[in-house]
Parts: sequence; structure tokens; C-alpha cells
Amino acid sequence: MSEKKTIGAILMGLGRISEDDITTALDYQREHGGYFGEALVACGLVSEEELEWGLASQFDLPYVFPEAEAVDLEAASLVSPEWALTHLVLPIVKTDSTLQVVVDSPLKEGPIGELQKKTDLDIELALASPNAIREVIRQVFARAAALQDEETAPLSLENTLELIFDAEAPRWGISVRGARAHAWWDEGGGIHRRPLDGNWLSTLEEVLVPPPSQVATDSRRFGWDAGVSRSGDVAPVGVECLTDESGCEYLFVARDLQPALEERFTPPPEGIVSEIRILARTGTARFAVTTDPPQLGHEILPHLPALTLEPLARGIYLSAREEPAGTGTFSVTLPPDPSTWEREIEALRAFRFDVVTVDLSSGDSAWASSALDVASVAFLLWSDADLEPARQAGVRWRLHIERGDGRELRWSLESLTE
Repeated sequence: MSEKKTIGAILMGLGRISEDDITTALDYQREHGGYFGEALVACGLVSEEELEWGLASQFDLPYVFPEAEAVDLEAASLVSPEWALTHLVLPIVKTDSTLQVVVDSPLKEGPIGELQKKTDLDIELALASPNAIREVIRQVFARAAALQDEETAPLSLENTLELIFDAEAPRWGISVRGARAHAWWDEGGGIHRRPLDGNWLSTLEEVLVPPPSQVATDSRRFGWDAGVSRSGDVAPVGVECLTDESGCEYLFVARDLQPALEERFTPPPEGIVSEIRILARTGTARFAVTTDPPQLGHEILPHLPALTLEPLARGIYLSAREEPAGTGTFSVTLPPDPSTWEREIEALRAFRFDVVTVDLSSGDSAWASSALDVASVAFLLWSDADLEPARQAGVRWRLHIERGDGRELRWSLESLTE
């Protein structure tokens, strides 16, 4: 059996690094620790993609570019979204005897051992970049949620529009094939679908001004500006329509609906919103919120549910600060004495809130575990640099928000369990 080549030898063979580069990387590794490949990237000698490809070659693994539509949902469902995001490991193909799994590193012995023990299948690894794996995890579990949505009974268009507007969807549509129609809408990067009952067209004629019957042409594609009437208000939309012999597609795009909140705070990227919502559905959404500068945390914390979760989430903001929480935020101000906080917080459990945001900056973290029990989703502002007490209390993730020189916000999400 031939001896496995080192990553350095592989990259040298490809002409990507030299002997001098290896010496530079080894010096860096001795000073900073970590893997040799990480040292190569840190020194700017190779890119992340080149290192990943070299690792795949070193371990004789295929390097793949996973696509969500090609993932076997039965295979993906063997793990929870939280587990997949935490470990960056996702099963993508399952047979009677094997399970193909995409990973960002061939050294994931712990998670791979868990899968092998759980499934009793032979594990076949494929390597992909961390960003590619994150994106496919988001899309796969959003797709699974959408498929669950499709299994519901037909709804009236009127009731479906309530769901669409409550979700503040930036775009939505109606897809018609023969006598069957379903509505879809974009929510946090995931597509939701609902089958429509047979009266959808007459309802659309009533709520859309001008209605399709007044603007339809012989063209297979046409569009117009319109308004959707809802509870006395009219929401402006742009409408596009595509038709052929099998049916038609309507696309509605919201116009001039920039929320005031998004004018104050740069919203998180769709990927982070999608991950937070996935975690919220699994009941594992416990976040330590850290910010730079620290004052940003007090400003943005009451608004995190609106920025990251579905609009109908029932939330409560807990604080010992005298400053108001912000317009539209339901809040409770706790007494100044931290020794009473745990008892005060425990009394709120009976209200079964969906989300709690907690601004209780204090050296005493005894209240943290009680706060986590108030709601299934919790954002705890954490001013202490040491996150270990938060992890021990049950916090699973760190949400970090940083304000740049141009007041734009940079968001990051990382697991505290790895």
C-alpha cells in the first residue's frame, strides 16, 4: 500500500507551494498551533478552496459542490438541522447499506462515528467547502419544511393572503396547472406553499386593483402595477404573468415597503435568518448576543425577534434598565436587585411566550438558565467575554453583531458546542 502523501507534498506536486513556503508555514504553525493546512492559508500561501481540494486528494475523497435539489431528504432527515449546522455534516444519499455524507473536513471522527452508530450503515465521505455545506443545509431543511406545507388541505386565497402579509413576504405568486392552483411565498429565504381552493380567481379579481381581467392581453407575458386590498388598506405590488397551454404563473413583488426598522439596523443576511428560523423550529434556539460596540446590544436587542423571526412570534423583553424598550415591544422591567431576578423570571414561564430577549448585564449569571425557560427562543445579551457560563446554562449559539465605520452592521453566527 502506498504511503499517504502529506498536504504539503500534494500542493508542491501541483506547483502551488515551494520548499520555502513549507518552511514559512511550519514556522507559523510552531508559533500559533493548529493544522499545517490552516497555517498555509493564514500565511496567504494558498486559498481556502485550494486547501480543501488538496485535503480531498490527500484522503482520497471526492470534492463536491452539493446542490439542495439533489439531496435525498430521507438521508438528510437522519440528523436535526441544529446538528448539521453545528458540525457542518450532512447526509445526502442513503442506500440499503451505505450513507453518503458531505463534510468540510475529513477529520470529523466524532460526528461520523455518531452517524455510523445511529444508522449501522457504511459511511462514505465527500468533501465540500464550509460555505457550500451551510448553504445546502439551509436550503434542504427549508425545502423539507415547504414540502410539509404542501401536505395541508386547500385554503381560500383570502386566508392565504393573510399568511403572506403576516409574513411580510417580499414576493409571492400563484401557480396554475389545469384546474389546480397553489400559492407560494418567500419567507426568510425559504419558499412556503399552500394549495388553493377553486374560488381563488374570483377572490383575486376582487382584491387586486386593477384585476387581471382588465389588463390581460394575448401576449404570453405581460405585467402591470396594482394594489392588493386588505382590511381597508391597499398594498402596492408589481405583477408579472406568464401563460401557456398548461396554465399560468403570477408573480407579485411588494413595492415601496421598506420597514422603518431596517432603516435603523442593517438586517442580518438571509442565510443567518434562515438558520435562526430552522433552529427555532427545532426548539434549540438559545443565543448569547455579543456586540461591538457594547452599546449596540442595548439598542438592537429588543428588535432581534422582528429582524430574525416570523412576524407573529409572541415576544417579551426583559431588562433592568430604565430606558424604554422601543415601539411595539412588549417588555417587563425587573427590580434593580439581581438576587430577585431568577424568581421574577420564573413567574413568566406560565405565559408561554415564543421568544424572550434578555438585557440583564450583570456579573451574576445565575438568572441565565431561568431566562432560557421563559420561551422556546431566547436571545441573551452577554457582556462578559467569558461565554462558558452561558454555555453551561444551556446557550447553544453565539450571535455576534458588529457596527462598522459606515454604521453598517456585520452579523455572524457560531456554535458554542463544538
